[in-house]
Parts: sequence; C-alpha cells; structure tokens
Amino acid sequence: LVPFIEKEKEKNNLKEISNGTVLLATVKGDVHDIGKNIVGVVLACNGYDIIDLGVMVPPDIILKKAIETKADIIGLSGLITPSLEEMIHIASEMKRQKLKIPLLIGGATTSKKHTAVKIAPNYKEPIIRVRDASKVAQVVGNLLSEDKKIEFSNENRKKQEKLRESFEKSNNSETISDDIAYKNRLKLDWESE
Repeated sequence: LVPFIEKEKEKNNLKEISNGTVLLATVKGDVHDIGKNIVGVVLACNGYDIIDLGVMVPPDIILKKAIETKADIIGLSGLITPSLEEMIHIASEMKRQKLKIPLLIGGATTSKKHTAVKIAPNYKEPIIRVRDASKVAQVVGNLLSEDKKIEFSNENRKKQEKLRESFEKSNNSETISDDIAYKNRLKLDWESE
C-alpha cells in the first residue's frame, strides 16, 4: 500500500506532517521484536516517524541514534528477564548524559511495578510502561502534547511513587518462623464435617 499512498500524496500535492519521531529498539541480549514491530506500525499509522533499530541493540547505539535523529521518544522492548537489567542501565545512562527524552518500556517481562521500582528512579524524565500496543499512540500523544504532558507525567509519577511505597512496605513486613506458622496453621475438624 505504501507506494500507492505515496503516489496519491504526490498527485494531490500533499505533504506528510509528522507528529514526532519515535526511536524503537529491542535491548541488547534480546531478539524478540513482535510487540515492538506492532508498536511501530500503530505509531506510523498515527503519523509518527519511526526509527526501528532492530534487535540486540547496545545502549550506546540507542542513545547515539536518539541524539543524532533528535528523537522525541525512545521505546525499549524486551521479552526475557535480563532485558530488564538492560533497561535499567539505559535509563541510568540517559540520566548521566542529561537527556530529556521520555522513555517507553514494553515487553512481556516488564510490569508497572518493576518500571516504578527499578527503572524510574534512575531517570528524571517520564518513564512509561506501555502494556498494550493499542495504547501506545495515546501515551505518545500525551507525552508530546504541550497541553497534556505535564499532567500526564505527574499522574504517572504519582502512580509510580505509590507502587514504590507499596513495594517497600511489602518488603519490610515481618515474617514469622516456620515453627510459629506451623503451630498457627489452619486446623480443620473433618470428622464433624
């Protein structure tokens, strides 16, 4: 369809207007990119320019290309658990390089809680975990909108703070010994039943 669309634009003297540039990459050590590819298609259909760096992309390549292309947003994808560590590293490196680019996190092993607890504290700009490719256009639109970005980012930050507090509370809860737990176990009187 693309050649026909381009031909029609030329015929009608239409210029393509970009809503922004989104750089996508599957992080180093990971080759899964089905979700990332779907995100790219959804965003392209919504008027965004997509730079897809592919799979197994090292952090320095991602950040160099983001700076070089003046990407408005970076989207990181990963399916396997080690990808989560790569995402943390990239966020830290973005902070070190004083970048101001929002970061999208996606992939099967990612979660809102992990993003809030492990990734977000490493970078001051918005870090949004996008669970579903169908939601990405709205998220990107909010992040690139002068009217919506601040409110959207503040709301996301508050949700992440609550998740971090919840995580810290659950990790600080006291546990009882096995002996006490065994002594207090559920006791059913099967004979009366």
